[in-house]
Parts: sequence; structure tokens; C-alpha cells
Amino acid sequence: MLLGQPRLLKNLNTDIVRDLIYKSGPISKPEIAEQTALSLPTVTKRVNILLKEGWIRETGRSGEGVGRKAAKYEADRSHNTILLLYESGGFSAALVDLTGEIRYEKRYVYHKEYEQNYLDFLCGCIKELIAKVEGTVLSIGITVPGVVRSSGLIKHIPEIPEWEKYNLQEELQKRFGIDVLVENDTRMMTLGYYESKLQGQYSDMVYIYAEDALSAGIIIDGRLHRGKDSFSGELGFLIFHDDLNSSHEPVNGRGDYENCVMELQQEIQMNPGSKKLLENYYDLIAKGIVSVGCITAPEIVVIQGKYIDKEALEIIEERIRPYFPKDVLPRLQINTDSTCCAQGMIQECVRHSIEKSAKLGNVTIRVNPDD
Repeated sequence: MLLGQPRLLKNLNTDIVRDLIYKSGPISKPEIAEQTALSLPTVTKRVNILLKEGWIRETGRSGEGVGRKAAKYEADRSHNTILLLYESGGFSAALVDLTGEIRYEKRYVYHKEYEQNYLDFLCGCIKELIAKVEGTVLSIGITVPGVVRSSGLIKHIPEIPEWEKYNLQEELQKRFGIDVLVENDTRMMTLGYYESKLQGQYSDMVYIYAEDALSAGIIIDGRLHRGKDSFSGELGFLIFHDDLNSSHEPVNGRGDYENCVMELQQEIQMNPGSKKLLENYYDLIAKGIVSVGCITAPEIVVIQGKYIDKEALEIIEERIRPYFPKDVLPRLQINTDSTCCAQGMIQECVRHSIEKSAKLGNVTIRVNPDD
């Protein structure tokens, strides 16, 4: 119950109205009231706020009925977000509007012999994308394969060592004068998968990424859990060695469990078809699920990883079954949809920009880096 929290209720109602307009617009105020069960005066106030802040626009009037026609509203698609999602050797880029519709896509490959460094390479990509925007740049969203602290500092990023202990978010905001959000790639994949495929079905989820790295994302009560300084989900730092008194510092930014998984993946790659190695691999993944599962008690665990198919999932489920009470055994599921990371980053960028605009009391959030 939200008694005594009128501001929270107002924000919630605004989110409900905005999301419906983005999804179903053009749509009128009476139609919004009918579909959301909010009163017409409440809808009118929320629509007026969204209009004032520039999130939506009026687009014609209803042609039905007699008398004065009701105004219709839709998302102001002139606001764009630039996405740069890390992939091995470069970035997958996209221009998207407020509704999440992708307007332009391109793959940027980093050539070490031609590019001075990864930062200059990234800035070059951003400049090229800004030039293609028709309208305004709302924000820039970037995913990286490392821990992103709440301050924006990046740590444990062996794929791009020059960004270790570097505040990429702060540097890019200085260079471009645009709101920048840097996030961990697995965390955004988790958010995108949950909100696009599982929301309404489950409240608690763990997402495990086990391809060229090992990490996890956690959803608790329908919300992305970040933990202290955004360290939640660093599954690779679980301890799997026997001697706790010996020194086991992270190697190349990777913890003990991640090193175990990555080394076993390399062995499987060098010895294709080895059933024993695959069995060891499934055991290792199962141990990670049990370790994180007994703490978070997720309803579902989604896995994205090398050598994980339907048959592997059944084997892993058999491995974890003895370690959970029957009534709390999580369901296992595979994800092969690579677009989830983009969807998660879009949602996070829009949410961040709206919250920032509300705090600052901005009349409009139009941004133009050339002004």
C-alpha cells in the first residue's frame, strides 16, 4: 500500500500514462482513462506534464462521434538515444527513438593498428552517430564487459584494460555535453530479457552469462538489483578453490569461478566431442546456480552460454535438483535473443533521463550538442 506517498503515486501514474501512449499512441485522454482505470482529471494532469516536458506531442483529433473531437497523443519521436553495445572487438551501435524503435544500426570494429586507443575509437563512433540523428540526442547509452561502480568508475574489464579504474561516463559527458549512461552488459541483458519476456510472470530472476566471460544479473521483486557500489551479479568471484588461506587474487580482472569456467571452455574447444569435459562443464555451471540460488531463491534462472542447449539444460537441472527443496527449485531457461541487451539499455536510458528531468524540473529535455 502506498499511503502517505503522494509523490510516488503521481510518478507511478505518470509512468503508466507515458508507457501507454508510447505503446498505443496516437491515443486520446478518455481512451487512456478507460485503459488504465485512472480518472480523467488524473490522466489530464499527467498528459499535460508529459507535454510540457516534451516527452509526448499532440497529433490530430479523433474523427469519431459528434461535437468537439478529442485530441490524440503520441511519443515525441524526435528524441533519440545512441546505443553502443560492446561486442568482442568493437561495438554494435543503434539509433533508437523513445518508443524503442531502431532507426539505424551499424557494427563498429576496433582495428588496433589504425586506432590510437579505445577511447578515441569510441568517440569517433559517437560523432558519426550524432551526425545521423534527425532531431535531438536525448542520451548516449554504452554497455561494457566490466563492473561499473555507482560513481561511473569501471573495474575488472580485462577486454579493454585501458579503461580499468577509468570513469568513461564522466569523460564522455565532458566531451559531448550529452547525458551518458555506462552500464554492465550482462545487467542490461538481464533487464531487457525480464521486461520483454518475463514481466508479469515472475518477480525474481537470475540471468547467467557464460560465453566469453562469466557474470550474472539479478531481478528481485521485479527490479534490477545492483547491490553495494553496483557489484551485485559478479558471479565470477565465487570461490571454488580448496585452500582459503592461500592467495587467490583475481587474474586479469577475473575471479576464481570465472577462471575455472573459462579454462574449461578452452579445454572443450581444444577437445571437441569430449563427453567428460562437457560433464565437468555442466557440473560447474550447476554449482554456480546452486550457489547464487540458495541466496536469492529465484523463480527462474535464464542461461546464455557456450555449450548450453536444451539437452545441457536438462542435465544441469538434474544436477541442481538434489540441492533445492522441491517447492523452491527454480525453472531453467535458455536465451539466444541477442537483442535483449539493447532493449534493456533503451529502457534504462529513457528511465534515467525522465528521472533526471523530473528532479531538475526541466520544462523540456531537448538537447543539441552543436548549440
